[in-house]
Parts: sequence; structure tokens; C-alpha cells
Amino acid sequence: MYVIITRTLKIEIDHDKCKVCESYECVKACSIYGRNILRIKNGLPVTFLPPEDVKKRDNECLACEIYCPYNAVRISELEVM
Repeated sequence: MYVIITRTLKIEIDHDKCKVCESYECVKACSIYGRNILRIKNGLPVTFLPPEDVKKRDNECLACEIYCPYNAVRISELEVM
């Protein structure tokens, strides 16, 4: 499970499900509706930014989860202590 932490969310991407994907809708949606934090590397969606930059840049639009045709992206709220 690939995990990205934003300001208030945890984005989990199941790379096993991504292996059959050829359209990369999550990355396309991130570039259109989000702040373009995802890229394809070795056929899998990953962020190219350091963790602190992800927190500053991501707008938490949820587009990657909404547009993934394989339900490989799961977004949940971070638990506040």
C-alpha cells in the first residue's frame, strides 16, 4: 500500500490494483482538479514531492479517489490527537 499524507487526509493507493490500469485516471484527475502531486513511475501512481511539500501543495480535492476505475485509491481523514 502506497501512502501519501496531506494536511488532514491519508491517501492510500493499492499498487496491486494499479498494475492492470492503462488509463491512469487518478493522475489525470489530479492534474485537472488537484494540484498535480501525482506522477506515473514504473507504471504506478506516486508523488514526486517530499512529504512537507505535499502538505503545502495538495488541495485535498479527492479527485484521484473519485476517478480511479479500479477503486485502488482510498482517502480517509487523519486522526487528530
